Amino acid sequence: MPKIIKNNWLDFVIIFLILILNLFWLPTFSFWKIYPKNNFITENSQILDFSHPETPLVKLVQSPQLLTDKYILIDVDTNKVLVSKNQDSKIYPASTTKLATALTALNLYPLDEVITIDQSYDTGKVMELQPGEKITVKSLVAALLVYSANDAAFSLANHYRQGLSGFISQMNSLMTKYNLNNTHFVNTDGIHSDNHYSTVYDLSQLGRLAIQNSTVRDVVKNKSMIITDVTGQIKHEITTTNELLGVVPEVIGLKTGLTPEAKGCFIGLLNINGHLVISVVANSDDRFQDTKNLISWLKQNVSWVEY
Repeated sequence: MPKIIKNNWLDFVIIFLILILNLFWLPTFSFWKIYPKNNFITENSQILDFSHPETPLVKLVQSPQLLTDKYILIDVDTNKVLVSKNQDSKIYPASTTKLATALTALNLYPLDEVITIDQSYDTGKVMELQPGEKITVKSLVAALLVYSANDAAFSLANHYRQGLSGFISQMNSLMTKYNLNNTHFVNTDGIHSDNHYSTVYDLSQLGRLAIQNSTVRDVVKNKSMIITDVTGQIKHEITTTNELLGVVPEVIGLKTGLTPEAKGCFIGLLNINGHLVISVVANSDDRFQDTKNLISWLKQNVSWVEY
């Protein structure tokens, strides 16, 4: 009789340990095995919950019909590439660069830090910041992302203690940190340079990284804004460069780019029936039409299931 009791007790302990193992160790192992690249964290961030993603299923009846041969769609939750073409080919990012500028600034400065504009900058699209104007980091980031203001980008970078070159070095360090090794920046606004380049894959990852930051997500939803200096006396009325915002309901951001050399670029943040998708088109003759074509393809060929 004592021997039987002892064996029953041992069986109970073994079963208990197996249950504990199933509850805690196996889910943890599975999560890190499947989603090792989901930890995109920046300061001032509100982390999106990737812990229970639904899996996208791609039917792929046919490829998207676009005007460009450089594009990609990724599912935000799983980081799965849904469709792409020439995703690692070199492209010029134009003003999509400013997503990296914004994230670098948000990592370096508090949102309420006040920057004094010490010199004008009039290259490309500007919001006409005035020398002596005092304006917050948050306001400059908003102008950078909504209006694509080059002088906002310059002012954020020029404020850095190591100057413009030091800020650009921080931008490149951010890309290296997240293994975006096919991207290199030489300026903060995307003005063309042969040594300023990226790929549509890297830009998709930059977009995925950017939306981890709640400031970025809140700002890029705005069709127009009034940006003021700290006194409220100097006002800058700005409108978005994103022509699909408020027109195509699935589009809820993100960042445009356009130069003669880069042609049209657009990193889109898309809401497809409650699922977030990042789209990127580059080297396009019609970046917005190409994005609309990608949305149509998504709705016809991708569905999400929960396991």
